[in-house]
Amino acid sequence: MVDGVRGIRVLDGEEANKYLEIINIFHNVAQKYDCTFIKIPTIEKDELFTRTVGENTDIVTKQMFSFPDKKGRNLVLRPEGTAGVVRHHIDKKYNKIKKYYYSDQMFRYERPQKGRYREFHQVGAEIIGYENNSISEIFSIIQLSNDFLENCIPTNTKYTFEINSIGTNEDRKIYNQKLKEYFKKNIENLSDDSIKRLDKNPLRILDSKDKSDIAISRNAPKLSEFRSEESNKKFNELIQMLKDSKIPYLENPFLVRGLDYYNDFTFEIVPENSKGSQDALGGGGQYDNLSKLLGGKDINGVGVAFGVDRIMELS
Repeated sequence: MVDGVRGIRVLDGEEANKYLEIINIFHNVAQKYDCTFIKIPTIEKDELFTRTVGENTDIVTKQMFSFPDKKGRNLVLRPEGTAGVVRHHIDKKYNKIKKYYYSDQMFRYERPQKGRYREFHQVGAEIIGYENNSISEIFSIIQLSNDFLENCIPTNTKYTFEINSIGTNEDRKIYNQKLKEYFKKNIENLSDDSIKRLDKNPLRILDSKDKSDIAISRNAPKLSEFRSEESNKKFNELIQMLKDSKIPYLENPFLVRGLDYYNDFTFEIVPENSKGSQDALGGGGQYDNLSKLLGGKDINGVGVAFGVDRIMELS
C-alpha cells in the first residue's frame, strides 16, 4: 500500500459535510456583501510571493512548496490568496472598486498539528480600489468576518478581534530603526531566527513564537509611538465603529501579521482561551502598497482570510 503525503488529508463522511457547510455559509455571507467569486491559480511563479509576501518572511524562506518546471523556471504552490487576486485585478485594468471572495486550497510546509496542515483550505474576501478615506469599506471586512463566524461556529464559542495599526511604510521605516537598536542591545537573548531577521526585517521579531523573543519584545518600543497623525485618526475611527457595533475587540500593539504587504489596520480573530496567533481563526488588514509591488499603480485594498480546518475543529 502507498502511504499518503504527511500533512495532506482526505475529508470524508461527517467531516466532509462539516466542510461543505462552512464553505456554503461563507459563499452566502460574501455574496450578501456584494463580493463576486474568483478562482485563482494553484501554481504560480515564485516571484509573486517573494515580491509581495516578503523575501524574509517564514512563508517564503521556510514554508513554500517550490520546484523548477521543465524549462528551469521556479514555480510554487500558492501559500496564500491575496497576491493572486490583486495580480488579477491589475491584469484586468479595473479602474473601479471590486469585491472578490474565494475558497481554495493553500500549501505551506510546516509541522502538521491539530487544525494546521500542509494542504489547508482557506476562504477569503478582498475589497480593491476603494477611495483613500473610505473607512466604511475597511470596516465592512470586519462586519463580513463577524457575520461569517456568528453563522458557522457554536454559539458558546467566544472570539475577539485583536486589532492594531502598523502605520504607513514611512512610519515603519522609522520604527524599524528603533526596533533594530533595541533588539541589538538584547541580541544575546534572541533566538537564531530573530537574529537573522534583525538587520533585514526586525518587525518580524514581534511575531516570533519563541518564549525568549516574546519576553524581550514586551519591553520593545511600541509602533503606536511612531504612527502618523493620519494613521492614528483612521485607526481611532475604526475603533469607534467597533465600539458602536458591539463587535468584541482588543487592541494588541504587538500584532504585525506574517506578511510584508500589510499597512495600517491589521487584525486577527482569536478564540477564547487561545494560546495566541497560532490559534487564530482568521485575519487580515489593509494592503495599499501591494498593487505597486506587483507593477501596478497605487490601489487601496483590504481583505480577510479564514482557516477552514481550524473552524472545523470548533464545530
